[in-house]
Amino acid sequence: MQAKPGFTSFQLKVIALILMTFDHIHYCLSTVQSMPVWLTVLGRMSAPLFVFTMAQGFYYTRSRKKYLLRLYIASVLMGLGNFVMNKYFPLPGSATIINNIFATLFLCGIYIWAIEFMMNGIKQKSGKTFGGGLLLFLLPVIVTVLILALTGSALNGQGVIAPGTLMLLRGLMLLAPSPLFVEGSVIWIGLGVGMYFLRNHKMGLTLFYGGVSLFFLLNAGLSVGFTAQNLFAQNPQWFMIAALPFMLLYNGQRGRSMKYFFYLYYPLHVYALTFLARALAS
Repeated sequence: MQAKPGFTSFQLKVIALILMTFDHIHYCLSTVQSMPVWLTVLGRMSAPLFVFTMAQGFYYTRSRKKYLLRLYIASVLMGLGNFVMNKYFPLPGSATIINNIFATLFLCGIYIWAIEFMMNGIKQKSGKTFGGGLLLFLLPVIVTVLILALTGSALNGQGVIAPGTLMLLRGLMLLAPSPLFVEGSVIWIGLGVGMYFLRNHKMGLTLFYGGVSLFFLLNAGLSVGFTAQNLFAQNPQWFMIAALPFMLLYNGQRGRSMKYFFYLYYPLHVYALTFLARALAS
């Protein structure tokens, strides 16, 4: 296939990986020494780029079931890895590893598929198809309600959950990702769904993505103040707007195929940075 001007999906993932690494260098190593704030500011672009490439990949993939299964397995494995690292090899200070974009991307795919099922059910006037989509849509919501109910009932008078119940809740959240508790929460999931349905509408994508970025800017500024310290050092998520030109320059091509590299690099570099931070602190 002849290369088109712009960025392939592979190139966008590489850019996202570099920016993500900047952000994680800041997060992990700032536990032991001062790190430049620009590392985390630039890192605000990474998650939206990953969500964007997932939305595109979910449209073009030959098997959505296999695509989601890979994301689910990666999510569970990284959740287990995070648990082991936080328990036995924690970051210095009180910092913990909470990164797991795989769970977020998995739920993006679930909701995209569910909405398409419901839309097809309406078009085909098929209650079975619509009902299947609705059930798929509601399953993560049911999981969330169950987690909240278990948490509320497990709290004792001091607001503490018994170790056994806490382990049960962690296992449930690991095996059944909840929109409320995954990285980026419902905002990132909504972002992925919006990007999917606006994939062929650059103006719509621009307005939608710009609106989400503006939300973060106003939320940061109105709550604390429109100061450089606040907008860049404390609440820089609005800088995700800088990723928009890369998305608009996407050329619709996959590019090189190194999908398992991305699945491996994400957790391994986080754990490597954690060990580096521990070494610097000793």
